[in-house]
Amino acid sequence: MTVYNTIRGLRVKYLSADPANPEDGQVWYNAGTGNLRVDGIALASSWASGGNMGTARRQLASAVAGTQTASLAFGGSPNGVTTTEEYGGTSWTGGGALGTASYKLWGAGIQTAALAFGGMKNPPSPSNLSNKSEEYGGTSWTAGGNMGTARYSLGGAGTQTAALAFAGSDVPSTLVATEEYGGTSWTGGGNMATARKSVVGFGVDTAGLCCGGDSVVVTEEYNGSSWTGGGNLSTPSRGYMAGCGISTAGLVFGGGTNKTESEAYDGTSWSVTTSLTTGRGALGGAGISSTALAFGGTTGSVTAATEELTTAATTKTFTTS
Repeated sequence: MTVYNTIRGLRVKYLSADPANPEDGQVWYNAGTGNLRVDGIALASSWASGGNMGTARRQLASAVAGTQTASLAFGGSPNGVTTTEEYGGTSWTGGGALGTASYKLWGAGIQTAALAFGGMKNPPSPSNLSNKSEEYGGTSWTAGGNMGTARYSLGGAGTQTAALAFAGSDVPSTLVATEEYGGTSWTGGGNMATARKSVVGFGVDTAGLCCGGDSVVVTEEYNGSSWTGGGNLSTPSRGYMAGCGISTAGLVFGGGTNKTESEAYDGTSWSVTTSLTTGRGALGGAGISSTALAFGGTTGSVTAATEELTTAATTKTFTTS
């Protein structure tokens, strides 16, 4: 039988108590507890305040694939705005204005190559819904192709030239329809199994993810042509969340009635992780699952606050059986 000292050339230390300052990778037997223990590296995440936005707003959109140090926020309410802001890692600065003032829209891409689509203007009615898309080149917005279905409170994923739009509402219906953008025009994609609005989405056009919605915990995953079921969210009532990442390493946060919860997705299931400092719904988000950005939304009143998620390695002692 293989034993530890034949693998490592070392014997496991037999100690009466845990050492005061164990080294990474050190293994020992604690005679007092009867446990074999090993010291290793774990990851610890925490949210902390970033620079405030210039314009407080909720129901805004973002370039979801942007990074924590290069993000883009645009649109939002009250009543729909054209304001665009760019985040450089510490502060927000003004960018080019959207051509159409709207809120409850969605965004894809990165800070220098973003896509805005859908949304609405007040009051909510079929005539005030948008099927427009706009493309951002880093300084200004230009018109893109129109979606086949005007909708608000939708989700999306992808890049400026390969994007998805899905779910949402066309008043009064809640939608299952998916549309795919190829850089100039939108075409129909596979329908979702669950009709819903107020969803969150991220990933790429061939590996996209949609989750949550008004009173919905269901996750669906898109493979470029059709949707399949994924793991359910742990926390219910999570409409108007924000999210970021990829379909096998995603993160959602906030939403609902000023919720603080964050959940991480591994491609199969969700697990609750580090909470936001301030609970908020109808917020924007960007980044990846280990370095995310949360901004705007409502905490009961509309906010301009930004939070940054950082993840760092830390030493942790594990007990083995």
